[in-house]
Amino acid sequence: MRHHQGTAADPPGSATAPEEKKGIPELTRVHFWLIGLVTFGAVVIAGIGFAGSYNAVRKLAVTKGFGTFAYWFPIGIDAGIVVLLGLDLLLTWLRIPFPLLRQAAWLLTAATIAFNAAAAWPDPLGVGMHAVIPVLFVVAVEAARHAVGRIADITADK
Repeated sequence: MRHHQGTAADPPGSATAPEEKKGIPELTRVHFWLIGLVTFGAVVIAGIGFAGSYNAVRKLAVTKGFGTFAYWFPIGIDAGIVVLLGLDLLLTWLRIPFPLLRQAAWLLTAATIAFNAAAAWPDPLGVGMHAVIPVLFVVAVEAARHAVGRIADITADK
């Protein structure tokens, strides 16, 4: 962490950076590399999950009479998940969280898992396999939201 000599408001000889006073550590180059690596990994997990579920959800939509809309249905659900979670992260960062966004995104995620699981039914192993990548995605996004909430100084009871 970088330190400064202090300001007029700091006690003489203070070496504490203003960022540290707020409880937010100054980010170093290593932190930014880790953020980039984690972001890339989360995008890969999401991409694999979305690609893996596309055919199963599309085929289910075809059997349920969706016609040509069956090709767009899985994309709409996945785009909805990304938009709602992204908007939730953004609004949380701006200190104006709207919990319904997060709840709706997890409802769509649960629906996608259920639609995918239906493709593997009644094989319990196949059903479980369809849940693994979405659960990884949920955990990654929740960790990011937790960090954003802490940085924005928002707790669950606010």
